[in-house]
Amino acid sequence: MRTWKAELLVHAKLILGEAAIWHPEWSKFLYVDIDGEKVYAIDPQTRHIEEVNTGKKVGTVVPVSADLLVVALQGSLALLNFKNGALKELTTLEPGITTNRSNDGKCDPSGRLWLGTMDLDARLHQGALYCFDGSLKKVIDKTSVSNGLCWTADHQTMYYIDSFEYNIRAYDFDVKNGLISNERIVVSIPGPDIIPDGMCIDEEGMLWVAMWGGGSVNRYNPVTGAMIGKVNVGAPLVTSCALGGKNMQQLFITTASKGLSEQDLMRFPDSGSLFIVDVGVCGLPPHPYQPEQ
Repeated sequence: MRTWKAELLVHAKLILGEAAIWHPEWSKFLYVDIDGEKVYAIDPQTRHIEEVNTGKKVGTVVPVSADLLVVALQGSLALLNFKNGALKELTTLEPGITTNRSNDGKCDPSGRLWLGTMDLDARLHQGALYCFDGSLKKVIDKTSVSNGLCWTADHQTMYYIDSFEYNIRAYDFDVKNGLISNERIVVSIPGPDIIPDGMCIDEEGMLWVAMWGGGSVNRYNPVTGAMIGKVNVGAPLVTSCALGGKNMQQLFITTASKGLSEQDLMRFPDSGSLFIVDVGVCGLPPHPYQPEQ
């Protein structure tokens, strides 16, 4: 099994860093602080950070075009103009459930936005996985902590993590109609102290999974279910990861400080910071949100 050690990119104090994704047009990584209610962009070369305050908990950010991003907020989906901070609501999201918020999400190869919701206190089976293509459709009900999403290079398979299921599930994916079928578990993860969180995929079809409580990003082979690599991170609460940057081989990693004790923070002072490592394998470019014409 191959191992790497992530380097500190920027010392930050994110409460709940999440939603890492590469923005090819900007040559920057996007990410959010869910509880800090902010969307960020960082240039991995200069380490310069830009930020926009959304005014609500924000669980997902995905490129659209020019200065526009799509964000999943608590109670709605919206277009965010990152240049001037303007928000334009696209649709409401679970308007009758004030105890839920949005969590991780990504776009499929056709530009539909897939996103999950979860209870603010992470109570079991209170959320759902949705697909938005101009209209909002519930795809999986009674999820707990909806997290990592990615698609294979041939667009035939979708992978998904509901964290408290302690596994990675695969689905046959109908890219034309945005439908999933044939659910199966491809990776099982021992719990309960180490929890699978955000996820990305590389060009070899291997899955990189942020491990909350594990201080690492683990690389899994979804064909065999085996763990074949591990990136050690200098913070225990690893939340999300994205491949991008130089040659698409830099793994960008977000972490959290939420819930850590003073002793934990003394032991792991970089909790809530951003990390990066060159893993020597290319990631697949993210799919931008493409609203229906």
